[in-house]
Amino acid sequence: MSSQVRTMRAVLWEGEVEHVSVKDVPVPTIRHPEDVIVRITSAALCGTDLHIYSGELGSSTTPWILGHEGIGIVTAVGSAVDVFKVGDKVVVPDAPSSGELEVEGSASLYSNIHAEYVRVTFADDSLIKIPDTPGTDDRDYLLLSDIWPTAWTCLNLSGFQPGDSVAVFGAGPLGLLCAYSALLRGASIVYSIDHVTSRLNVAKSIGAVPIDFTKGDPATQILAMRPLGVHRVCECVGAGAALNPKLEHQPDYIINQAVAMASVNGGIGIIGGYAALPDTEGTPRGHNIPAKISFPISELQGKALTMSGAAVDAKLVWPQLLGLLETGRAHPSFVFSDEIDIEEAPKAYERFFKRREIKTLIKFDWNKNKEF
Repeated sequence: MSSQVRTMRAVLWEGEVEHVSVKDVPVPTIRHPEDVIVRITSAALCGTDLHIYSGELGSSTTPWILGHEGIGIVTAVGSAVDVFKVGDKVVVPDAPSSGELEVEGSASLYSNIHAEYVRVTFADDSLIKIPDTPGTDDRDYLLLSDIWPTAWTCLNLSGFQPGDSVAVFGAGPLGLLCAYSALLRGASIVYSIDHVTSRLNVAKSIGAVPIDFTKGDPATQILAMRPLGVHRVCECVGAGAALNPKLEHQPDYIINQAVAMASVNGGIGIIGGYAALPDTEGTPRGHNIPAKISFPISELQGKALTMSGAAVDAKLVWPQLLGLLETGRAHPSFVFSDEIDIEEAPKAYERFFKRREIKTLIKFDWNKNKEF
């Protein structure tokens, strides 16, 4: 007699642009001694999810489970797991430690946290235990999964030092957390560049100076206030979403503006997506992100600017950020504007894509759902 396959609800990308679905899929199980299974209690939508939603980034094949930011409870551990035990509350990062090369099917990607359960590989080096006490705001800790470490790292890439002036392109959740981190770390002034009024209002509420780029090139606006420019520029948008003042897609616009507004000996950090992928079943709009863009190399050299971009390993900055949360110095959860149940994910993705929400939380109510 064959055993019945247990199923869970999950948000799936199935290759249809600007559409996701919620379906039953198999519950993950321990496959290697280093694995753990985590029951997800909270997850979040991220800007990278929108690049997948719009068909620009992701796997070349479908279907697969979306999401890479989550918190949960360990429900099963492999025989080689030493640090974690059943019942531990943990943050699941956007990428695990790579203890070995592991190739899996397209429906079994690691970043599959928009689901009731997730299998975490190399758990001892991939997870971080967090407090499970009354008064702890899970939303703050959830942001350790990806977006806050990414924002923090963008500042590092720019060469930021306390006292620097900073301009941040994008006032979505990533850009807002970059601006927030700059202020937290001692920036003298932070400019937040966007065109969505609700986002710019949030930027202003945390102490940043809002710049609406539909009112003119942001470099022109900032240089009118600071003729020598800003010390650091942080790119938190990416080529796929880069718009000019006419709200036309222009992949090279932000990079050119960043060089124009940076001061002599300044620095530019790039964390927005510039990874070009071919058009495939899983990335039907890969062409939206070009492999090459025009760049003002002469001006960059003439100003002696530095520029750096990278993919982010959230785990590398966890010690700093965890300390800020534990001491109450930081409360990054201000970026959340909506909370939903997993069944509402299709509409939530649509609202997020249309910039009607800043960041959406998926809350799993395990009092109402069956538990394995």
